[in-house]
Amino acid sequence: MNKKLFLQTFGCQMNERDSEAVTGLLLGRGYESVASAEEADLVLYNTCSVRDHAEQKVFGRMGHFRKLKEKNPRVVIGIVGCMAQEHGHTFFKKNPDIDLVCGPGNLNQIPDLAEEIRETRLPRLATDRLSEEYSLEGIPHRSDKTKALVTIMTGCDHRCTYCIVPFVRGSERSRLSGNILTEMRNLAARGFKDVMLLGQNVNSYGKGLEEKIDFAGLLEKIQTAAPEIPRLRFITSHPKDAHARLFGAMKDLPMVCAHLHLPVQSGSDRILKRMKREHTAAWFIGQVEEYRSLVPQGSLTTDLIVGFPGETEKDFLETLALVERVEFDSAFIFQYSPRPGTPALKLADDVSQGEKDRRHQILLAAQRAISLKKNQALIGRTAEVLFESRSKKDAARYVGRTREFKRVVAFSQTPCVGEFHSVRIVGAADETLLGERVP
Repeated sequence: MNKKLFLQTFGCQMNERDSEAVTGLLLGRGYESVASAEEADLVLYNTCSVRDHAEQKVFGRMGHFRKLKEKNPRVVIGIVGCMAQEHGHTFFKKNPDIDLVCGPGNLNQIPDLAEEIRETRLPRLATDRLSEEYSLEGIPHRSDKTKALVTIMTGCDHRCTYCIVPFVRGSERSRLSGNILTEMRNLAARGFKDVMLLGQNVNSYGKGLEEKIDFAGLLEKIQTAAPEIPRLRFITSHPKDAHARLFGAMKDLPMVCAHLHLPVQSGSDRILKRMKREHTAAWFIGQVEEYRSLVPQGSLTTDLIVGFPGETEKDFLETLALVERVEFDSAFIFQYSPRPGTPALKLADDVSQGEKDRRHQILLAAQRAISLKKNQALIGRTAEVLFESRSKKDAARYVGRTREFKRVVAFSQTPCVGEFHSVRIVGAADETLLGERVP
């Protein structure tokens, strides 16, 4: 009888991709996936440390572990991913029902570790391979047959003071381009239509490899190796490493979509310096202008933090001014929360919660107004939309994305998930376009 696996993922797309890879390894060892932890012989939670909210979700699940053990004393329960790397052996002290704590650099060991635990009934800690080369190769298990995530590198050599990623993901490590190209050819042969390349900082791709290659060069190789894939995207880019060669590749390579996610975090040079972002607001604006000159139809999204330690009203207004000047298509706006082990933890968290809330709401309102204006400008145009799902609110409507990563909802008399269709934009909100399929 096959052993049963339940794996729940928290956090970013990198975690989603890691979970697909781990699932693929375990299916290859005779496991089958099940829909609930109660059915499983191996229960894994792939965790995120970037924000406290994501960690609290995992801690909330831990109260359920005792019931799982009572139902099946031989079930193996594992905390894996970034929280495992951050907290390590303290998880065993927090909850004696946890059997496995496995960091991102050791995920390829999970099948063997699970068997060892099952045989010895002893807990295992595996967080020692963070500095080694990328090892999570193999055939991932993808439930989506239209879109795919492909990791090209992991870790980050930047040391932004608020960010825990370098401590839980390690330094930058790039996958061999040959392995990436093999995966891309496989996706092309299987008919995938939208591929997202992943890395904490994709623009640093190639560092440390014997092969002389940068991220733009990798995009060129993918275009040659798997031109049948209609759409290629990537995330995330650090502004310091985004440059004209990348923007030129976005302009010249047919498969690369015209969407750039470029986190700025703040519009205040003083706060950017405290964050150790390695650039100024003016430099960021210059990069945006260069991108828009080469990819004029391209969309631009960003991340912003309000309430960073020491942020004054003047600093906040400079961020607001940058948002109004750049006019991002959309933005993820977060309130600063201290993360253990980060340099910013040593700074006084001196912006009150009430002030964080106020600044958050002001920035959200400003960005929503900009997003609405930019989306309304698209009314009357026709766009190519790849439909990804049926609307949860209306079964007759389908949800998809344009090449510029704009979300579109459109009525369809026939199922169209996984299909490209021309859509005329007839309405707009700040986050969504309303469309009609063009016959």
